[in-house]
Amino acid sequence: MFRRQIITAALALALVPMGAALPAQEAVMSAEEVENLLTGNTAAGVWDGVPYKSYFGPNGTTIYDPADGDALVGKWRVNPKTGQFESFWAAVGWTAYSVLRTDRGLAWEVDGQIYPFELVEGRELAE
Repeated sequence: MFRRQIITAALALALVPMGAALPAQEAVMSAEEVENLLTGNTAAGVWDGVPYKSYFGPNGTTIYDPADGDALVGKWRVNPKTGQFESFWAAVGWTAYSVLRTDRGLAWEVDGQIYPFELVEGRELAE
């Protein structure tokens, strides 16, 4: 019986691709980590199917530059109590996002959705 259990377990492992059985590891970053990560740098990712870049100026100004439209200028800050990144756009007001470290890199989390992004040092926008 023990031998049958070992064979069954070995077959199950052989049929599962490496890492597929393990859930993604996510850690919410602290306010200090988020501030240090974003200040003066650019995030590049895909939001709702559209590639974008966002720059986070040290003065609290942010520029969102989607690949399919005009750049928007807004404000950004980090809430010291929640640790969340917050952005302000005239059309929607302030919106809070958690910033995550995952096993695949960095990501925004808002309303239960996760949006991976890469960090680019400095201001890297198409101008």
